[in-house]
Order: sequence, then C-alpha cells, then structure tokens
Amino acid sequence: MKIFIAGIGPGDPELITLSALDAARDSDFVLIPRSHDATPGIAERVVARHLPDKKFIRITFPMISDPQRRSEIISEQLAKLEAELRSSKKIFFPVIGDSMLYSTGAYLIDELRKIIPDLEVEFIPGISAHSLAGARVQSFMAMSEEIFSVIPGTADPERIIEAVKASDASAIYKPIAMRDKGLRDFIRDSCKRIIRVDFAGIPEKEKIFYGSEALEDIDEYISIILLWKN
Repeated sequence: MKIFIAGIGPGDPELITLSALDAARDSDFVLIPRSHDATPGIAERVVARHLPDKKFIRITFPMISDPQRRSEIISEQLAKLEAELRSSKKIFFPVIGDSMLYSTGAYLIDELRKIIPDLEVEFIPGISAHSLAGARVQSFMAMSEEIFSVIPGTADPERIIEAVKASDASAIYKPIAMRDKGLRDFIRDSCKRIIRVDFAGIPEKEKIFYGSEALEDIDEYISIILLWKN
C-alpha cells in the first residue's frame, strides 16, 4: 500500500498544487484529518472543493500534547479501518501547509507502519503558512545573508527568545500558546516589525494585525506571527 502525505497549502483552495490534486485523484480514497468529530476542517474543505465526489474517510487527530494518548487514539481508529486499508493500493492524506513542517502526517505514518510494515510513503510539498502570510503583507521574510527561523509558539518561552535573538526574521506558528508576558515584552522591545496573520488564505476569516496589537488577544489556532529585527 502507498500513502501520499500531501501539503495542500494554508487554506486557500487555489493554492493546492497540481501534484497534490493528481495524487488525490489517483488514490482509492482520501483519509481526511479532523481535530474533532463533527466539523469539516480546512484540509477537508480544500480537497472537497476540487474533488467533491471523492470518497472521504475521516480520522480524528486530537489537539493534545500527550504523545502516548495521541498515539492510542489514532491507533484505535486505524484498527477499525484495517480491512479497508489493506484492500487499498493508494491513499491520500492532506495536511495544511507543507507536508514536511509540523505535519500530522508524521503521527499517521508511525501508527500505519504498525499495521502495514512495508508501507510505501510519498511526500508532496505544499505552500507554508509563513510564505502566504509574507505575500499577504508584501514583505520578504529574509534576503541575502539574513537568518530566518521558524518557531513553534508551543515551545518554552526561553527557547523562543533565544531563537528570535539568533535570527534576523522569524515566523512563529501556533502563537495562541504564547501566554508568557515576558516573552511578548521581549518581542515588542527587540523587533522593529511585528505582524500577525489569522487564517491566511481564507478570505472570509483572514485578519491582519500590526505592531503591539499583533501580540494581544491571540485566540485563533490558525495564526502566524512574522517578526523582523531590522
């Protein structure tokens, strides 16, 4: 069995690549991730926009930090799908943004290989959120010899501070986790430009915040903060 782990962009249906669409069409079904059972997620809406008649099988990826519990939840669901998985030749698994950056595909592959040890995997890259956010605000992320860092907002505040210190520009993913006031004060004091983009690429939800406002009232998971020190 072969599975495509495909980045489908940050949420704009027009930014999914032709390679991803071709792989989805060529697959027996789309294994679609959801953060909870009821509501279609961004990945599902993007793929369904182009392939409304494709077969979708939904699997929940819980938004939890406990890796053992997350593994158990995914494993339990795959066990129920084992017969269908084994009877399929190709499966398509879409992930938001790029397939190789903070990708839920990594968790899926780990659990799938426990069921299908000879699983074949093909990765298809996609447009990252920081690339789209930079385009939205018409700002190059880095030039010449500048150092650019991608930082998870879920990291320890001291690690985030050290990464920002070491970089000319940074993109902070999942900034909703940045509760530390000292971290926010450091960013205000050390960065000349601060921009937050919520729901980049989703026109009806997209919002852009500048300066200190970008560090306040962060209540959207699908957000990214762009920082420039010069």
